[in-house]
Amino acid sequence: MFSNYLKIAFRVLWRNKVYVILNIAGLGFAIACCILAYLNYNYRTNFDQNHTGTERIYRLNSMRLIEGNKQPWGVTPLPLAKAIEKDISGVERVARLSSAAIVVKHEENTFDEHIHYADKSLFDFFKFPLKSGSLLGFDQPGQVIISEAFAEKCFSKENAVGRSLTIIGSDGSPKVYMVAAVAQKVSANSSIQFNIITSFENAPVNKQTAFNSWKNPGLVTTFVKLKDKQSAELITGTFNSYVQINNRSNIDWPVTGFFLQPFSGLATSSDIDMPGYVYGSQLTVNPRGVLVIVPVIMSLFILLITCFNFTNISVAFASGRLKEIGIRKVIGGLRRQLIWQFLTENIVLCLLASALALFFVRLLLPTVIQLTGIDLSPDFARDYGFWLFLILIPAVSAVFSGLYPAMYISSFEPVKILKGKTALGSSNRFTRFLLIAQFSLSCFALVVGIVMSQNASFQKKADFGYAINEVAVVEINSPQEYTAFSQVVQQYPEIKSVAGCMQQIGDGTYTQTVKIQNEKIPVQAAKVGGEAYLKTMGIQLIQGRHFYNTDADAEESILVNQTFVQRLGLKQPLGKRISLDSAKYTIVGVVNDYKEYGLHDLVPPCVLHMAKPADYKFMVVRADENKLIQVNRLLQTAWHQVAPNAPYRGYLQSDLIEKELRMTQGFKSIAFFLAVVTLLLSASGLFAQIALNIDKRSKEIGMRKVLGASVMQIIALINREFIRIILIAFVIGSALGYLFTSKFIFQVIYKYHPDAGPEPYIGTLLIVVLSCMAIIGTKVFQAAKENPIKRLRAE
Repeated sequence: MFSNYLKIAFRVLWRNKVYVILNIAGLGFAIACCILAYLNYNYRTNFDQNHTGTERIYRLNSMRLIEGNKQPWGVTPLPLAKAIEKDISGVERVARLSSAAIVVKHEENTFDEHIHYADKSLFDFFKFPLKSGSLLGFDQPGQVIISEAFAEKCFSKENAVGRSLTIIGSDGSPKVYMVAAVAQKVSANSSIQFNIITSFENAPVNKQTAFNSWKNPGLVTTFVKLKDKQSAELITGTFNSYVQINNRSNIDWPVTGFFLQPFSGLATSSDIDMPGYVYGSQLTVNPRGVLVIVPVIMSLFILLITCFNFTNISVAFASGRLKEIGIRKVIGGLRRQLIWQFLTENIVLCLLASALALFFVRLLLPTVIQLTGIDLSPDFARDYGFWLFLILIPAVSAVFSGLYPAMYISSFEPVKILKGKTALGSSNRFTRFLLIAQFSLSCFALVVGIVMSQNASFQKKADFGYAINEVAVVEINSPQEYTAFSQVVQQYPEIKSVAGCMQQIGDGTYTQTVKIQNEKIPVQAAKVGGEAYLKTMGIQLIQGRHFYNTDADAEESILVNQTFVQRLGLKQPLGKRISLDSAKYTIVGVVNDYKEYGLHDLVPPCVLHMAKPADYKFMVVRADENKLIQVNRLLQTAWHQVAPNAPYRGYLQSDLIEKELRMTQGFKSIAFFLAVVTLLLSASGLFAQIALNIDKRSKEIGMRKVLGASVMQIIALINREFIRIILIAFVIGSALGYLFTSKFIFQVIYKYHPDAGPEPYIGTLLIVVLSCMAIIGTKVFQAAKENPIKRLRAE
């Protein structure tokens, strides 16, 4: 019986090639999108799966009180690990890990890198297979382990073990290390990644503070291996005794407690967009929020629309099989057998679509890898879940999309079919609902895409209150570096001005509290280099004066922004005495509002203190926007001349809003991609419906032409119902697009945004109508132009 089902299925599909091509192409693309979303989801879900036997391993975290809110942090004071290993009986072993920026020199080559410092027990906790060398000398002075990728970059194809590297730390002093081993490539979806790792015995020594002293300000990642899992809760209570010790010795980094986090939870707590986020983690981030949810939702939408389209086309092309159904029923065919026949045809189609989906995945995967920056290539030999997913998706799609047509078509009575009293209409309520749902989603995606395009243009032209696109920033290690570096860079004619600061606005400012009328108002504060800094950043002084270069101004005077004045209700701000964190300051000037948080949050009250040149941590450089990339290269060249043994840490001020720009571009790209796909799928379903409508009204069209109807009148007659469907879908999709953009995107994500106006909705209507006319116009025009005698004779 099953063999008979297959034979009939292939014969039917071969006779309806257009139907087959439409369904296979659409479903194949939808399954490809689902496969790519699965690979992305699987990559995130399998984070840290390269390490096994981690059930008793925990990360020791700190709990801090920040602006009245408790925040978990993934780092602890340096001496805590050894203290709990010594004092707490339930702790079997500990392993610490930290990193620092360095410069690596090998022969003529120089690399900016990060070095990791760790306890040797880290290699007992986790699996880091070695390609060559051994761990025997890991905790010996001057020994390092490097990754396979770094070995290839530094030593090419030569054996790296026993070779030397010169590593220059942040203090600028060079030190020669010998490569003790080369670690095999670690899976990219792993929390612990390193290129160079060595023992804590090789870490820089603070001459003022002992290495394991509680006064040492170093913060490290601490892993704890317990003797048994059940003791985790009991041990957590014993950490309270270390809280006071830390807070007395390290007043700049107070904590309210310490707690254990299972190693399996690290992969789900490193995304700031997800609940349970742990701040300050020094490990590799596993973004799980938008990067996982959006592709899954998008692929499911596309699959759902494809199934809707599948159902519509199946019903449309079933009209030619009514006599077959009637004869089957007369000769004893049961309804369930007919249902299985139709489902078999759908399963065959879905399996063919799966094969096509693998081809689409192969075409799309390089682009997806380039966009995400991670290798999502499936491992066909090991990933059995991939094959299961590849089988389940077409099976579920076949049942979901084919069950209604099978149930509907097999329900007709055979006598009425054979007497010609049963016929499929051009559409019914269900198929009309499916078409409306398809086009509604297309209109929704188009509205969102056009609004996001407007927002992208708005971001490029937005006034941030300062010269965000003309400023480059370089991190400075010492006053001597600042003096020497500034003297060199000021010689470049491309550079307009140079200034220094302790905190750079938009990145690294700190929070202070001003109290007024029993209300505590948080303000964002930064210590900057006076008038030169404001000039370089492009911030305008609108009232009062700039800082004087005196100790008195540095200690007692502040500049505030317009929002500060408005929030505190200061009618005459100049000369006003303000208490910030219990210290008194005098307002000597008011600057214009600058968007401290970019476009995604409102301008906060801001305070600028004067920084002394000896305290500068950053240098800001201003140049013309079209020359800034060139200037940034000049800065790197100048830096290596001034400080050849220190890593260059510079960035463009506009990089601070790069995430916003990427998010906007991502929203726009996803929306337009979804719109194009759903529009094509919807139009193909509409094409099938119109083809059925023309076939059913063949005699009517012929008679109307004989009686003098024009081609345009016939086109209007055939399209009337479908134009109504498109207009209803446009209203629904536009309303959803308006709610999504105005009530979510522009209220939650972007506080500053353009007024969308009517353009997105007019554009959406034109695109949908013109696209549908272009896709189905040929079929309708051909039917209207056809000789009516042929139609009447055929009847």
